Amino acid sequence: MQKDIIKESYFGTLMCILIDESRRILPTFNATAELHKIQNDMCLAGSWIDHMPVGTIVETVPQASIMKLQEDALPEYRRLAANLIDRFIDEFEAQGGRRIEITEKFERMYKWKQ
Repeated sequence: MQKDIIKESYFGTLMCILIDESRRILPTFNATAELHKIQNDMCLAGSWIDHMPVGTIVETVPQASIMKLQEDALPEYRRLAANLIDRFIDEFEAQGGRRIEITEKFERMYKWKQ
């Protein structure tokens, strides 16, 4: 099943999956500091909880204000997730892998361009 990065809302495992898939094809692949920085920026961008007023209780069915915080965080989160995939492809090639091979693999797994 192909996941649509532009529409999905949870990428907590994206970095791990990209590393695992890259290493299946190129066992010597290593994630660079730049890739980790994008992942960190993605986590920060998706952290809507930091914007909640102190003491807010999130109900089982989130309040409208909570849903708004989540929706406001998602565009940047998704943009960074798509950027992470692009940079993985570039880094894979830079480390000696075949660009077409990893691109085809990721295209089967994700849709990340609009």
